[in-house]
Parts: sequence; structure tokens; C-alpha cells
Amino acid sequence: MDMTNELLNRYLRAETTEEEERRLHDFFEQNAPRGLEESLSREIDGWNRVEKTTRRRGRIVMRRWIMGVAASLLILFGMAFMAYRHTEQQAERALVAFSESLNKGLRLIEE
Repeated sequence: MDMTNELLNRYLRAETTEEEERRLHDFFEQNAPRGLEESLSREIDGWNRVEKTTRRRGRIVMRRWIMGVAASLLILFGMAFMAYRHTEQQAERALVAFSESLNKGLRLIEE
């Protein structure tokens, strides 16, 4: 077992020969616990589900953020348009009032 641990440590440091790597492979093939492959497969499937869920949540958060920015811009432009229309209407009223006053004055002069 100590020899296997030493080989494994050397393998992790990338210091093993091909023959030593074959010995490690054979050792783990013969001594692998029953059900290890199925257990690992279930773990990997679980990790994949978590990853997909995380990606989906990230997309949902991004969509909400984009929709919030779009709604804010829409409100901002709407308020600016209303302010512009209000100012335009006030200017129009002022011009009408000035025109009426001018016409009234001109009528008085003509009489």
C-alpha cells in the first residue's frame, strides 16, 4: 500500500514512467469499490444539474436587469416628452395671449 501511495504521489507530480502508470491503473481497476462507477456517475449528474440551474438563474437575473434598465429608460423618455409637450403648450398659450393683447391694442388704436 505504501508503494501505491508513493506511486500515486509521483503520478500527481508527473514523475512516473509509463510502466508505473500502468501498474497504478491495474491496481485501481482491481481494487475499485463496488458501485464506484455508478456513484461517480450520479455525482457528476448532480453537478451537471447544479451547473444548469446556476446558468439558468444567471440568465434570469440578467434578463430582469435588462428589463429594469429598459423600463427605467422608457419612464425617463416618457417624462422628458411630457415635460417638452407641457413647455410647448405653455409657449403656445403665451403666444396666443400675447397675440390677443396685441390685436386688442391695435383695435383700440384704430378706433
